[in-house]
Amino acid sequence: MPDPLDPAEFDAPPPADPGADYRVLLDAMRQAGADGIAQQSAALVQRIEQDARQRLEWGQRMGTAVDDLQRVAGQLQRVSAGIWWDRLKEWLSAALIGLGLIFAAALAYQWAKEPKIEQRLYGCTARWDAKTGKCKGDWVPLQARE
Repeated sequence: MPDPLDPAEFDAPPPADPGADYRVLLDAMRQAGADGIAQQSAALVQRIEQDARQRLEWGQRMGTAVDDLQRVAGQLQRVSAGIWWDRLKEWLSAALIGLGLIFAAALAYQWAKEPKIEQRLYGCTARWDAKTGKCKGDWVPLQARE
C-alpha cells in the first residue's frame, strides 16, 4: 500500500480528462447507492414475506376458528331444538296430568253428590230421568216418619 502522503502523487501531471476523477467518484457513489438500495430492498422483501406468512397463518387460524364456530352453532341449534322438544313434552305431560286431576275431581264430586242409600234415604229435588236413571236435581235426605 502506498503511503497516504506520498509526494510522488503530487508531482504527477494532471490527468488528461479532468472529469475522470469525478466519474470514478460518481460510479463509486452509484455503486454504494445501489448496494444500499439492494440491502434495503432485501430487508423490505423479507418483511413483506414475513407479513405474508403471518397473514397466511392468521387466515388459516381464522378459517379454523370459523369452522369451529359453525360446528358449535350447529350443535347449539340441535341442542336448542332438543330443549324445545323437551319443553313441549313437559307442557303436554303437565296438561295431561292436569286434565287427569280435573277428571278425577269431577268423578269425586259426582260420587260425593250420590246418595249413600245404605245409610240414609234420599230423594231427588227435581225431575227424575227414568231413561238414564239419574236425578236432574240435587239429592236431599228424606225425613224419617215416626
